[in-house]
Amino acid sequence: MKKLIFTLLSVYMLSLGAYAQYCGGSGSSQCTPNGSLTKPGLGPTSDSLPTVINGVPSTTIIQFKNYDTARYQGQLVTVVTLKIDSIGNLPTGLCWATNKANNTYANQEDGCIKINGTTCSDPGVYKLFIRVAVDIGLGVAIPINAESVGLKYYVRVNNAGLAEVALDTSQAVPFTKPSGYAASAVCTNGFEDLNNPMSELTVVPNPFNNRATVRFFSEKAMTVTERVTNMIGSEVYSKEVDARAGENISSLDRGTLAPGIYFYTIGSGKTLLTKRITISE
Repeated sequence: MKKLIFTLLSVYMLSLGAYAQYCGGSGSSQCTPNGSLTKPGLGPTSDSLPTVINGVPSTTIIQFKNYDTARYQGQLVTVVTLKIDSIGNLPTGLCWATNKANNTYANQEDGCIKINGTTCSDPGVYKLFIRVAVDIGLGVAIPINAESVGLKYYVRVNNAGLAEVALDTSQAVPFTKPSGYAASAVCTNGFEDLNNPMSELTVVPNPFNNRATVRFFSEKAMTVTERVTNMIGSEVYSKEVDARAGENISSLDRGTLAPGIYFYTIGSGKTLLTKRITISE
């Protein structure tokens, strides 16, 4: 057993070089778990997240709930802790972080993953490759195929002004080689966005019929602009808002907007948060 564990860990450590773009930091609070998941895994579903637009700063919060058991060598074992070690195949310019300084979660603990930055990758669907290490009580963290326990996720990318990319997983951009992670010199590498003073944008309910409640966190008082754009990138609503330091709560009225899918963005300059919203009949 010890020889097997050592072999697995050796292969695992060698493979970590292909996984980069971690933008967390010791003691940093990158996102806040909201306890919305009742079952282990990731949420919301990939197709519920907005398409990332080339050249536009984006922030996506993915909720995570740790497992209580996992399958290892054909047997069901108890998960003591699970560590998210790396996420591969992120579009160029995007990086990731969690709400834990060591990215390690106890049995059934709630967490979250923040993906942010500015990409200039080719349009398409990018299948993420998540590396995890699980302590099953053997005193050492063992690498486990994250996809086998349900940690499978996709990020969609498109150019500005084009329609949202459909989540066709059969056409997902494959994980090929580490050089695919090198940040392009012509787009932001994502690390600059760590200074974004705004975070945790939510729109509830979503979908909505007449009015929704918007919540976001701002580290400082500032004047921001809220905008709503349609699927082809045309602005259909715009208003300036005075945000205060801390949590901000406001209403988003449907007005004369027709039923359909839109993008709600709030911020100023490169300080932007975006959420896909749906107006129902």
